[in-house]
Amino acid sequence: MKKKMIIYGSLMFVILLSFIAMNNTLEVNTKSVLKEYLHITATTYTNGENDNDGVSLVLYRYSIEDNKITVVFKIPIDAGYPVAFADIPNEKAYFSNSNTGDESDNLYEYNLKTTDTKQLTSGKFLFNDMFIVNDKMFVNVAPQYATVTKPAMFDRKTKQFTYLNPNDDDTWCQSLSYNYSTKKLLSLTTSDSVMRSYNVVAVTHIRPKTLYLMDLDFGNYKPIYHTDQFEIRLTRQLDANRILMTTDPHMGSSEPRTLKMLNLDSKEVINFDIPGIKEVKSFYPRDNAEGLFILGRDYNNIYGLFYYDMVKKTVRNIFENDTLPKDHRSIVDFVYSMD
Repeated sequence: MKKKMIIYGSLMFVILLSFIAMNNTLEVNTKSVLKEYLHITATTYTNGENDNDGVSLVLYRYSIEDNKITVVFKIPIDAGYPVAFADIPNEKAYFSNSNTGDESDNLYEYNLKTTDTKQLTSGKFLFNDMFIVNDKMFVNVAPQYATVTKPAMFDRKTKQFTYLNPNDDDTWCQSLSYNYSTKKLLSLTTSDSVMRSYNVVAVTHIRPKTLYLMDLDFGNYKPIYHTDQFEIRLTRQLDANRILMTTDPHMGSSEPRTLKMLNLDSKEVINFDIPGIKEVKSFYPRDNAEGLFILGRDYNNIYGLFYYDMVKKTVRNIFENDTLPKDHRSIVDFVYSMD
């Protein structure tokens, strides 16, 4: 009887190990199917030549693995600042737009299958960042009657916002992004009252900034760095211990905007130079932390979207093998995602 129990126990142990191994394999396989994309928001001349008849929003989707650019949708807009993101699995795309003459924006949904457009919000908003993670939409938005932009989740079914702190009308969120490795949101903030103070306006010309990390549900909201020594415009998490930042010496500086890198352990900040790149407007690191996509200007004064291989130390223009359409006006911004 004891021998049977031993054999049975051993069998169950083997089955349990097999289940754990299979589960780990499934997790690895699930991670391996995620692919990297850029969602590139650009504008074109509606009449093909100039702004006289308005502009159109075109959303490009760039497959990093395939090195291929496709047009998601193109539509005339009158947005204060257009942001857009493609939800390909659900055959939808989202963008900000406003009615002609209105000084505020709203959120719209574009059906990729039917080409129908639907307005999702009604009010006065200003959208600065937009992306989708785990089927949840995140935005950096200034709601009606608010002074500041703030992180929020937008429920596409109920059409409701859930704000990080709905009662805070002093903290500007000037940059909101997500890192797929650390699974953290990164927020760049400044105080509205402090940035309007005499010391900032007349003396330093530098708005003190604080960086925060938080979970996807806005939990564990913790400050990780504060400075009043230079202007930070944009932040992205490179990995668990490094943050990249676009910076200016002070507000209104005519110098090209450049990158700095913050080491979270030591709090040391160093310059992060990219060969051939003169100015960085926006950027996103790859999940492997070995490459960097940059929207900016090279030393030939060419404005474009570039890729910097941090291992090989080489830079290339993303659109160099793809001729932009004749009605192309400008690349506004872009977002990195893993789907």
